Amino acid sequence: MGEASETDGEDPIRWRRRYAATAAELPRLAAAAPLLLAGMGACVDAVAPLTALAKVDLHDASPEAAKLVSTLCARAAEGIGGEIRFDWAQGPAWLRSHLPLKLALGGTAPQAAWALSLLGAPVLLALEDRSATMLKQLPAAVGLASAGRLCRPSELVSTGEPRPEIFIFEFTAGAPIGAIVPPRSSRIITRFADLGLEHDAEFVALSSRLAGGAGAALISGFSAVDFAQIDFELDAVRGIVGKWRAAGLKTIHLELATYADVRVLRKVLAAVPGAFTSLGMSESEFVAQAVETEATPNAMAEFAERLGLDRLCIHADRWAAAVTRNNPGTERRALLAGCLLAASRAAAGRPVAPSSLPAGANFVAPPFAETLALGEWNFVSVASPYIVAPASTLGLGDTFTAGCLLVLGQEQTASA
Repeated sequence: MGEASETDGEDPIRWRRRYAATAAELPRLAAAAPLLLAGMGACVDAVAPLTALAKVDLHDASPEAAKLVSTLCARAAEGIGGEIRFDWAQGPAWLRSHLPLKLALGGTAPQAAWALSLLGAPVLLALEDRSATMLKQLPAAVGLASAGRLCRPSELVSTGEPRPEIFIFEFTAGAPIGAIVPPRSSRIITRFADLGLEHDAEFVALSSRLAGGAGAALISGFSAVDFAQIDFELDAVRGIVGKWRAAGLKTIHLELATYADVRVLRKVLAAVPGAFTSLGMSESEFVAQAVETEATPNAMAEFAERLGLDRLCIHADRWAAAVTRNNPGTERRALLAGCLLAASRAAAGRPVAPSSLPAGANFVAPPFAETLALGEWNFVSVASPYIVAPASTLGLGDTFTAGCLLVLGQEQTASA
């Protein structure tokens, strides 16, 4: 993604007005927000700029080290972020010894919980890893389950050893990495092992009890499950989701992510019908993993129909879009909230509670009509605020999802 100019004329003004109205509405939305249930994958990220890794002296380094660097740089040269699994048991130790790494909260559900907690919206997060390392990364206002009640991280006594960290390498559009100049800003999530899901029995018990008054649920983490364990993990999550649905929770969202093992992806997609009502992913994930063609309104509607969904959402650099069986006006407000939170995080380098559009945001027209009727489906698209040189690209899709669920969750409780 290279730098692009903002479109001329009325469109940018109109989008700026819409996002200004969304920013003004966020405090009210957060104050009235019902509980979000969020799981099942949490981790600690070890973050470094890819430029730092590319400068490491590889003289006398192992072949795996050289291959890792070349793999990551090749992706950056194409502007490809996403997630990879790299089979090198000594990789984490080598990276720790060669790079200045910054530890940060990781995982889709924790990132979304972080964003919403900053707004003042309530979240209950699944967390099996309650080590000192993990608890230190958690935002103060995120809710955890303990002794049958919702509590704050500061109320817990740390226990156990931390899970292995996930390594994140960021790169910025136009900022050279040696001879490479990335065409877009992104990050590459690098795993050296499959962590599996969080098994938090206290979360399961408390969330089942509170689901009837919750607004929405967010599930993620299956991309970090080994193929040998995916059936077990899917059965466990479907059991939990079944309790939530029986309690009346309607919006149960699965954020897909990038799958290194296509067999795991197929298992996950096969488990969607009857369990999840909403599915989200990036444009590149939709094209590569779902339809193997362009992301078009008809392709989205057909895919959502095949999986028995009520909603399918796609987020891209410059736009976001969804097909829904529900109110298109509500969906538009959800997309606007998600895009605003994600752009504000990109500009600040961390989740923030925005009061306006971030400085430097610009707009180009979405590649689709803003609204289309496709049989039983309503298609909605919005232009997203684009930050040419973000302070960070970490957690942007997760933060976008948080904003969407903030709006959609309120619609559920209003209609209950």
